[in-house]
Amino acid sequence: MKKILAIIILLLWAIPLVQAQTLEEYLVEAGENSPTLKARYAEYQAALQRAPQVGALPDPEASFNFFLQPMDRYMGSQVGDISVMQMFPWFGSNKAARDEANNMAQMKFASFIEAKINLYHDVRTVWYQLYLNDQEAVLMEKEVEIMKALERLALAKYTSAPAGGTSGAAAPARSTSGSSGSTSGAAASGGSGMAGMSSSGSGAASGTGSSMASGGSMSSMGSSGGSSMVDVMFIRLQLKELENQVYIHHEARRPLQVKFNQLLRRRPSMTVLSIDTLLPVSLPATLSLIEDSIRSNHPMLKMYDWDEKARESQLRMAQLMGRPMFGVGLNYMIFKPRTDDGMRMGGENMIMPMVSVTLPIYRKKYNAAKKEAEFSQQAAIYQKEATERELFTELENLLYQYQSAVSRTNLLKDQVTLTEQTIRLLTTNYSVSGTGIDDIIRQRRSLLSYRQQQLQAITDQHIAVSGINRMMQGDN
Repeated sequence: MKKILAIIILLLWAIPLVQAQTLEEYLVEAGENSPTLKARYAEYQAALQRAPQVGALPDPEASFNFFLQPMDRYMGSQVGDISVMQMFPWFGSNKAARDEANNMAQMKFASFIEAKINLYHDVRTVWYQLYLNDQEAVLMEKEVEIMKALERLALAKYTSAPAGGTSGAAAPARSTSGSSGSTSGAAASGGSGMAGMSSSGSGAASGTGSSMASGGSMSSMGSSGGSSMVDVMFIRLQLKELENQVYIHHEARRPLQVKFNQLLRRRPSMTVLSIDTLLPVSLPATLSLIEDSIRSNHPMLKMYDWDEKARESQLRMAQLMGRPMFGVGLNYMIFKPRTDDGMRMGGENMIMPMVSVTLPIYRKKYNAAKKEAEFSQQAAIYQKEATERELFTELENLLYQYQSAVSRTNLLKDQVTLTEQTIRLLTTNYSVSGTGIDDIIRQRRSLLSYRQQQLQAITDQHIAVSGINRMMQGDN
């Protein structure tokens, strides 16, 4: 009973680790856990704190003066004085400084948005790559099962083949077609080992035909049964290659899973479950709407817009800083009475209003500040233009990738249909006559390749659309 409870607890603990999540849930998790996003958002929050600093008035100044020996004045003996002064920049200077700080903060926010959409695109891309790898492995595993069934069929024909001359007479005809089929199949697939096996099978069948023509005695291995055994060996060679491909795909999943988990900032060993089917996807909008959305939403372009506005505020502030500052204050003078010819005089404290003004006569620094703001504003305009050109170049590449993937998907659909029909005909012929195994295998390899290319094309569609959405939906 304790063991059963322990097993149940372990299963319940393990279920959340392999619980299937949707792509949107993965995106939310990545956004919540990303240290890059947290850093960018903290930078934005820090930039927001600049506006209250630069937009505030200068701190008032207070001074205290005490005379070591009282100074005789008409109002009495002055002991000291206390003065307070508040300076005021030229009208509009503080507002210009606040506007510049707020615009710079919006630049930081645009940088945060850019980091977010890039992170989401990276998560989608790796997720689609995981789907592609998993579905290719599924295709390979299904093909392994089909090849095993074909192997059983070839073994059945080999064990049931008669040793008489009738079956042996059919060997030369099969060897000729088998040799050409194997050679073309090997050339199409590019496998040297496959070509060698096909040539070996062809040689065995030709030798069998020559012996039968000379009237020599043969065993069942040298007759049609020998030809079928070559088919079995040929199928087993294909089977080994497919099993190796399945292993490679299973091993290739591990680095993709680690990369995906790193984007979500969780344990690298956590299992990531992909979906079973990924359907073709259409473009999110028409070309004109995509272009308009990029111009209005992309965070990089927004960042340069805010930069241009910040430099405009900086220029206005530089102009205003070249004007005088005014100060208003009070001076409180402390007196004590003094005796003059035996008469007590004065002793009343006095309050004196004060006004001060700065004289900005050194114009070089103010002129340099204005030129700095003007050049910075021009740089922001040029940077925005260059970035916009780069974005539309990237858009053209993404559109090309999408259209290419769509064309490949349509073409491959027809190729898969025709190849499946061809395989059915060849399999029927092989079941009856026992010839054409190399043609079947060649067509099955072509079919597997077409289906892999279908998966790749659909995955490319989704990655291209994700890239386009990344450029369009900067505010999302």
